[in-house]
Amino acid sequence: MNRETKKALTKQQLIASATALFRENGIHNTDLKSIATDAGVSVVTFYKYFDSKDTLVREIANDELNNLFDRIMAIADSPDLTILDKIKAFATLTATAQKKIATTYGPEMITLLETDDSHIQAVADTRRDAFFTTIIEQGRSEGFFNADVSTAAIRVYIDMFMSYDRQKTIALAQGEIDIKTIDQQLEQLFFYGLMGYINVDKRAQLDQIRQQNRE
Repeated sequence: MNRETKKALTKQQLIASATALFRENGIHNTDLKSIATDAGVSVVTFYKYFDSKDTLVREIANDELNNLFDRIMAIADSPDLTILDKIKAFATLTATAQKKIATTYGPEMITLLETDDSHIQAVADTRRDAFFTTIIEQGRSEGFFNADVSTAAIRVYIDMFMSYDRQKTIALAQGEIDIKTIDQQLEQLFFYGLMGYINVDKRAQLDQIRQQNRE
């Protein structure tokens, strides 16, 4: 085994040990020495790979964040999904990732990803903006977004829709409406608003795309 391979394996073991201990004890209650011991290395060796426990935690958080947004951008770039499908997929992937991260590393990791680290937030904001830029460009090119509405306003509207879509689970749990009906109604609201204005050409285009996706 060459030196570089051994170094990579040691780093992977440190991350694996940290992950297991974070899940068992929480990030705050896991110290650097415990991670090194579990990985079968000395504290001195730990410092050859990470400046501190916080550095290790941030690297794990960054990896999780980038893996999530790689999947999200693959959806954004898919030619086979409608705008609405992509936005729903974004919301679903985000919720699923949060649950996985909380289960794997403990709830402290979610707090770090969402509020506590300015660098991580900057990365998240940059990649989230890339997703929305792709979505809005597609929506404009396909004529689904009013040309008179600013990109900033469309972004706010999509954010609002995603928030509403997350509330779907509550309505379903309370038995207020079936999932097929609520999906249709949310789609209607997203494209045509509360007044229910329908552009016949765009509605036909949306129906055609949906039919192609089913096939």
